[in-house]
Amino acid sequence: MQTNKRTLFGNVMLLLCSIVWGLAFAFQRRATGYINPIAFNGVRFIFAAGVTFIFLVVYELINKKRRIKSEGWNKNTILGGICCGLALLIASNLQQYGIEQTTAGKASFITALYIVLVPIIGLLAGRKISVLSRFAIPIALAGFWLMCSSGDAAFGRGDLLGLASTVLFAIHILFIDIFGKEADPIKLTLTQFLTCSVVSIPCMAVVGFPPAQSFTDVDSLINLLYVGIFSAGIGYTLQTIGQKHTEPAVASLIMSLESVVGMIGGVIILHESHSAYEIMGCMLVFVAVVLAQMSVPKKFLQFDKKRYIMSSNKRRG
Repeated sequence: MQTNKRTLFGNVMLLLCSIVWGLAFAFQRRATGYINPIAFNGVRFIFAAGVTFIFLVVYELINKKRRIKSEGWNKNTILGGICCGLALLIASNLQQYGIEQTTAGKASFITALYIVLVPIIGLLAGRKISVLSRFAIPIALAGFWLMCSSGDAAFGRGDLLGLASTVLFAIHILFIDIFGKEADPIKLTLTQFLTCSVVSIPCMAVVGFPPAQSFTDVDSLINLLYVGIFSAGIGYTLQTIGQKHTEPAVASLIMSLESVVGMIGGVIILHESHSAYEIMGCMLVFVAVVLAQMSVPKKFLQFDKKRYIMSSNKRRG
C-alpha cells in the first residue's frame, strides 16, 4: 500500500511538471516581443538558480533533521552539472530563437521529439534500441513533416531551429543519465543552472543586456518569472521528486503530455490556430513519443518451438 501511495505521489508530481512545462511555451512566445533570446534565457536561469538554491537549503535541513547523509559535491555533480548546463543553455537559446518564428503549439511538439531522438543517439553510441522505437522514428519524421510544412516541401526556419534544439535536449537527457546516477539530483540541477547563468553573462555582453523595460513592464516580468521560477526552478524540481517514485518509462510518458498542454496553452493564451495538416502531424508525433517509451514483452518476441510443433500437429490432424 505504501509503495502504491509513493507511485501515485510521483505520478502526480510528474503530471504537474508536464503542465508547468507545457504552459511555458506560451510565455516564451509572449516574451519574444520584449527581450532577445540570449538575455531572456540568461535572466531565466538566474531566477532558476535562486529557486533551486532555496530548495537545496530546505532539502539539506530536512536530511539533517532525519540524520540522512546526502551526496556531496563530487566529481559527477560538478562535471555533470557543467555538461548538462552547457547542453541545456544551447538547447534553450536555439528553442527561443525558433519559437520567435513559429507557434507555441508546434514548438511544444517539436521539443517532444527529444524522446524519440534519445534512443537514436543511444544507438549511435552502441546502445540497443527497442522494437517499438524503430517504428516510432519514421512515424515521428512523418509527423514532423506534416506539422512543419503543412504538406509542402519547405520547412520554416523556426521549425528547423526547434529541431536543432531538440537534438541538444536529447544530449542533455543523456548527460543526466551518465552523471546523475552518482550525483545528488538537486545539487546537479543547481550546478547546471549556475553554469547557464555564468556562461550567459558574457553572451549578454555581446548581444545586449535585457532592457529596463523587461523588468518594469508587467507582461514582460510575468513571462520571465514564470519561465524562471515555475518552468525551470519548480519544474525541474518536480521532475526530480517524481522520478524517484516512478518507473522511467511511465515518467517519460507522463512528461510527454507537456506537448499537448503546450498546444492547448497556445490556443487559450495566445489564440493560436492550426491547420488540419499541423494537427495530424502533432498527433503522429505524440503517437511516436508514446511508442518510443513502450516495450514489447519478451515472451512475444521469443519463438516457442514446442507450441509451434503442437500447433502444426493439430493442423495436420
